[in-house]
Amino acid sequence: MLWDLRSGKIVQTLETKSPVTSAEVSQDGRHITTADGSNVKFWDANHFALVKSYYMPCSVESASLEPKHGNKFIAGGEDMWVHVFDFHTGEEIVRLQQGSPCMVLSTVCSSPGGESYASGSEDGTIRIWQTGSGNHEKNDSVPPNGPSGRVKASCGC
Repeated sequence: MLWDLRSGKIVQTLETKSPVTSAEVSQDGRHITTADGSNVKFWDANHFALVKSYYMPCSVESASLEPKHGNKFIAGGEDMWVHVFDFHTGEEIVRLQQGSPCMVLSTVCSSPGGESYASGSEDGTIRIWQTGSGNHEKNDSVPPNGPSGRVKASCGC
């Protein structure tokens, strides 16, 4: 449900088949990104119409649209990987290992400038993944601490 913060009234209900585990409004205000079950959906934030829907390789807990250009999105969930996808085609661009061997990836997000992604898992681990300069191949596996220059910070509890 989308609420008007001033009046406290429901503005719109976006229908999904599974419970929504994350929702995010894009930085430019054009899209609402939702994760439900094995789906990542992008909604028009002005008219509330479904723009794109992609079936993911696992149950997804969180998804985030890359804010700078809006041409990529990230998703993470039960398979413990951070997946980077092409927004227009849904094709996986790269897969980054979260590093927690038996923990569900509970949240992912893009930095405001799109220069990094953050991921967090159920064991309290948070990782920051730098974007851009690396040459990633499809399904490329990056070790938990990543090669030099791909990870800005990594900390765990």
